[in-house]
Amino acid sequence: MSLSLSELKNRFGRIKLIVSDIDGTLVNNNGDLSSQTIQIVKKLQEKDILFSLASQRVHSSIVPLAKQLNIKIPLISLNGTLIQDVKGKVVLNKSIIDEKYVKKALKFAETYYVKIALCYNDEIIYTEDNSVIKDFMTRLGTTYTLVKSYEDHMNNVLEIIMSGNDRKVMKHIQGKMQPPFGLFLKVKYYRSQTFQGVFNIEIIRKGVSKRTGLKMLTKYLNISKDEVMVFGDWYNDRDLFQFGGTNIALENAVDELKEMADYVTDKSNDDGGVGEFLKMFYDTINTKKK
Repeated sequence: MSLSLSELKNRFGRIKLIVSDIDGTLVNNNGDLSSQTIQIVKKLQEKDILFSLASQRVHSSIVPLAKQLNIKIPLISLNGTLIQDVKGKVVLNKSIIDEKYVKKALKFAETYYVKIALCYNDEIIYTEDNSVIKDFMTRLGTTYTLVKSYEDHMNNVLEIIMSGNDRKVMKHIQGKMQPPFGLFLKVKYYRSQTFQGVFNIEIIRKGVSKRTGLKMLTKYLNISKDEVMVFGDWYNDRDLFQFGGTNIALENAVDELKEMADYVTDKSNDDGGVGEFLKMFYDTINTKKK
């Protein structure tokens, strides 16, 4: 149930950690941070209020934003698959997919003429036969690397992405990858929101999500649930909202997330919604401390 603004402000004094999704939330539709967001995040850090990011992006594509915001604590990338700081000195989690499952996915892709790519912490790799897949992915800031073969790239895979235009085939592959592998893998099937007639499968280690990532981060920082505030806009941010902190949905968020939110901003990501909200947050805690 949504909180009134006064009820929300009563929680502000307890907040020690703010975690935000990136695309559709923290950055505008061009992938840029607003100057207000950068300024306010740094001001909050001066007051010992920590800020981090939780995204579907690979780690390397988050780093430039983290540097702009002067974030020193670990970042949650690939939906919780990797949790590490900018310099890679602190690694809280790295959920690598066993090589035998990578080989199985590659075999299915070859058999059913489905496109496939492999994700690492700093890049997404693809072969020439699979080059079209990068055009179907909307992961901003990601480095895509063309390789001759997947043969020498099956170690340290964090996520497998498959894409095809036959729904039945993709559902069949999903079913094949689940039992008995479902004990070890999370296999997600979905229809592309951007490209009509394109169906995707994302495979990561079981038990990994933005929620588990946030749980690991708060444990590392010794911060409790009621000291956490999160921002999101999309379905995969449900995991963040289920963590149990204070949940803020952007004006442009999907309805399901808005229903889970404690508060919905009156501005979208393209209008600097997070920056505007953080300014209100900063002004509120400043007033209370005076």
